[in-house]
Amino acid sequence: MTTVGNQETPGLKATRLVRMQRLALGLLGLMCIVFVAARLGVRSMPWLHWVEAFAEAAMVGALADWFAVVALFRHPLGLPIPHTAILPTRKAEISKTLGLFVADNFLGRGVVETRLARVDLVALATGWMRANAGEVARVICGWVPRLLDSLKEEEVAGFIHRQLQTHLSALPLAPIAGRVLGMLTSGGKHEVLLDEVLQQADRLLMEHAQSVQDSIEREVPLPDDVLGISLKGFKQPVAEWIAEKLISKVQALIRSAGSDREHPVRRRFTVRVEQLVADLQGSPEYFQKGEEIKQELLSNPALAGYAGKVWEEFQRWLLEQAQPGGAMRGKIEAFVLEAADSLEKDAPVAGRLNAWLRTALAGLVEKHRYGVGEMIEETVNAWDAEEMSRKLELEVGADLQFIRINGTLIGGLVGLLIHAVSRLLS
Repeated sequence: MTTVGNQETPGLKATRLVRMQRLALGLLGLMCIVFVAARLGVRSMPWLHWVEAFAEAAMVGALADWFAVVALFRHPLGLPIPHTAILPTRKAEISKTLGLFVADNFLGRGVVETRLARVDLVALATGWMRANAGEVARVICGWVPRLLDSLKEEEVAGFIHRQLQTHLSALPLAPIAGRVLGMLTSGGKHEVLLDEVLQQADRLLMEHAQSVQDSIEREVPLPDDVLGISLKGFKQPVAEWIAEKLISKVQALIRSAGSDREHPVRRRFTVRVEQLVADLQGSPEYFQKGEEIKQELLSNPALAGYAGKVWEEFQRWLLEQAQPGGAMRGKIEAFVLEAADSLEKDAPVAGRLNAWLRTALAGLVEKHRYGVGEMIEETVNAWDAEEMSRKLELEVGADLQFIRINGTLIGGLVGLLIHAVSRLLS
């Protein structure tokens, strides 16, 4: 049998209804034939009185139950008999009663809590997450281009620019710089920076010794020749001697400062750093200078251009990540799977989450159950009366035909009983 989900299609329901109606009508017709045959043959075969009594009562029972079933949905034979076509004529009362019945008996807090207590909501959620992690990632990544298309570039760039201005203007630049510098140099960390500077200076002197010598040679206050005699041969040794002495003295100073932790160069550097940290955090002059620099930065048109550039780069990066081969989809899928694993492994958290979900859902249903009842009432009221009758007949009409069938058979048996009692009394 073809179904939609676990439900029969409307076509199959209609077929089943017609089949049951024909069966009930056929049984009535059979009783009519039996009654006529028994009535005609009773003179020659007196025992047919019993068959006649059965068939007569069966016809009465079949007709009475046919009338009762049909009267629910329409006027029997189209006659406007009072208290027939009950469903179409009392649609408003029935819809209201149906809505209240569902709200009171199916959506009450106790009913919902009892039902939810048997359901492991976290297990259902984690199972769904595990089965649909890839689809969740695909859908979220699919939202990215549409979300970006819905945003106007100039508006977003303007928003970023305004946020930068708002937050930067509230920051005291000099004190912050002082605190940062203080953290970077606390505990003698500035010594490491000084060591690196001294090492680089020593290396640069060695690498550029020839350049220093050439520069000194050009600066030696002697002419290139005197009375036609070239002095270049004299200037070069002098420049080389001066350069060697100068470089060696500077290297000696650098290496001494590098090896002696109490060297005057180091002490002066430490004092100057500490003074700079203090001035940045407490000096009005430095504070004013920091504010001037900050305002110059905020008023610079390049800041707006930077904000636009940031948004462009972010869009490009986000679109690349959201592509099927991008990292975003894999990361979202991995996150969903990891969340499912974590919930499954952490029984206490899963238990508390189950309890919270059950309470929240029960409360939500309790809060809106009469809204659901009103929705049912409005939906049924919106149906055409004949349409409503037809829908309900499709749902229950086939089963109601058993009333007609049972009425035929039970009526016949009652007829036999009455005939037996009348024979006994006579």
